Amino acid sequence: AMHSHTRHLLLILLITICGPASALLDLTGTLGAATSVTANIESKLTFATLVGAELTVTSSSDADVTLSAVATPSSDLPPGHSSLSFAAGAGFTIEVSGDATMSATFKTPPLSATAQTLITGEVKAGCFRFDATAQSYTQVDIQSYNADQSITLSLPVEGTYFFVTLEAGLPVPTLYAEARATTANEFRVYSYPMGFLLGARTTSNNSITCTRSETSSTPPPTGQMAVGAYFDISMQTEETVEGQLNFTYDAAAMAAAAIAETSLKLMFKAEGEVWTEPDSVKVDTEAKVVFATTTHFSEWGIFGSASLGVARAVTANTATTVQYQDGTMLEITTDSNADVTLSAVVTATLTATTSLPSGVSALSVGAHGGFELMVEGGSATSAKITTPPLTAAAQALITGSVRAGCMKYDAQAESYTAVDIESYNADNTITVELPEPGTYVFVALDASAAVNLPIVAVYGETKATVAGELKTLAFGSDVKVGVKTQTDNAITVTRTESDDSEPPEGLVGLGFVLDVDLQTEETVEGTLEVTYDAAAVAAKGIAEASLKLMFKAESGAWEEPDSGSVDTSAKVVVATTSHFSRWSVYGSADVDAGTPDAAAAAAPSTLLALTLLALLSLAAVRP
Repeated sequence: AMHSHTRHLLLILLITICGPASALLDLTGTLGAATSVTANIESKLTFATLVGAELTVTSSSDADVTLSAVATPSSDLPPGHSSLSFAAGAGFTIEVSGDATMSATFKTPPLSATAQTLITGEVKAGCFRFDATAQSYTQVDIQSYNADQSITLSLPVEGTYFFVTLEAGLPVPTLYAEARATTANEFRVYSYPMGFLLGARTTSNNSITCTRSETSSTPPPTGQMAVGAYFDISMQTEETVEGQLNFTYDAAAMAAAAIAETSLKLMFKAEGEVWTEPDSVKVDTEAKVVFATTTHFSEWGIFGSASLGVARAVTANTATTVQYQDGTMLEITTDSNADVTLSAVVTATLTATTSLPSGVSALSVGAHGGFELMVEGGSATSAKITTPPLTAAAQALITGSVRAGCMKYDAQAESYTAVDIESYNADNTITVELPEPGTYVFVALDASAAVNLPIVAVYGETKATVAGELKTLAFGSDVKVGVKTQTDNAITVTRTESDDSEPPEGLVGLGFVLDVDLQTEETVEGTLEVTYDAAAVAAKGIAEASLKLMFKAESGAWEEPDSGSVDTSAKVVVATTSHFSRWSVYGSADVDAGTPDAAAAAAPSTLLALTLLALLSLAAVRP
């Protein structure tokens, strides 16, 4: 037999003389073994053990070509497809050595008798290529299903090809970044790896390409969280289409990301790099599918809202907006990296323990009546909530004399304090600045009742007062400051946990001072109320019955107001005043306590008593 190298040289000489039209080299290959082919020469390989099969290949450089049989598909076929087998197996792998590129046509051996019975009028023969990188299939168009029950097709690249049944209406398996030809007025659905379906009907013969990315150059919409799936869909020729997008999501991944399934939506990037929600978006939480229709293609992304009751990580000193599945919007900033949890509160659960104050009715916002805000790992420097719209029944409660409001619930004290809302909005939502983490409910406030309700306040915060109107500020669960000014004014209360000035003689302080300042000094009707801890008072050796609120006069001395009292049953110290300055709580030493504070406070009076006793003794013995 002529040596193959010599034969190739003769063939090149023949091409030079006769031209490339006669450049066809017949080669006999062995299934599973390499066969050498010459650059740019069309070679037809036949195989003794694969009767009827023909592989016609042209390589860009000298290369070894290997055709191997594959027994079964590499992974499960897409739904609706069945494998077509041959005597040698279910498919074939073609490999080309080196960096050579190839063009190839493959004629398979006849299908097995069983496979031939699967091909009917409605079921056709087709081919899928398995992509090992994507671990997915892509459909390859065949040229013909032949009379001898073989299949002829062009092989676009080396790889593994399986032969399958095709039925009308089934999605076309497609790889990302792979162009698909469309036929005018024919609706086709293309299935991509990782759960994405794209349907399209074009008005002309066109081509469509979809790429996928985990990120986008445009941030998510305000308050929304990105799922991490973006699809850039383009057409060879831009036109109006009938399009459908269908994304199957992983429920476990959504739960791990604290994204509420019911809030998932597909959005497209409109002009100006703005994410826009199309008119038709649906989510099926049973099928785990998000669906949208469109008339144009661009970049699309999948977004969702946070789940109520699930912690959301926020970055220190960064204003973060979180939208929840019920429409609630939380804007929050923390002083360090923290976990923020906003949970729904059912007002009836609270009122079963502690009734709302007189003249106050519960409002339903969406499916609940309030929220609990928790911050772990840091402190909130600002927090604002905008609720979902009030229910129709709740809206009906808001009239001229009844306004929407908010109240903070203190579980320890089993009491409510009012929180000034920022606005009751045109869409029947409520916006409120939350002074601190805690439990808040939304209420309808009768005008007369609202005047007497204490308002939640924060130390250092300035609160406006209205001339002739009583305003009571509640600081935590232990301090209330009431004020009625003669003019529109403003009040600020700060708290210091120690006082560097000397306490009144013979008295012991609770260890903090309150500085109450008016923006414009004036005579007021004021009250101060401090709830004390009996155990802390006892630890300092103070007799509860002696507790009193005292203010620091201009002279620097501590003085008692004209009106003050202590209620040892309620554990409350109260004082009224016509002016504000520095205030604190003091009490007399409990001589039975024997504590250092009590001893220190009692020392001056004890020394005086001993001195008097000594003088009396001297007088008694003097002649």
